[in-house]
Amino acid sequence: MSATQKKMKERIGNKIDPKIVRVSIEIPEQLRDDFRDAVERNGKSMNDVLKLYMQKYTWKQSELQRNRQKRRQSIGIKSCWNKESED
Repeated sequence: MSATQKKMKERIGNKIDPKIVRVSIEIPEQLRDDFRDAVERNGKSMNDVLKLYMQKYTWKQSELQRNRQKRRQSIGIKSCWNKESED
């Protein structure tokens, strides 16, 4: 389990209120304006959309990591079985 996953479980399990931080990124002004217009047309805020995206991205990356670990384990098990059958 990654450090991020452990922190998320602790927050969920202990219901800790997360500390709020400010994130600053440099993007072209036109991209920012287009993004703002798009989220406002859908009745949302840039802040809400970006928070949700970060949560989904973090979850997806942890899922991919978990799947890679499972795949490595199954390959390791299969290679052990192949070695036994060769003997």
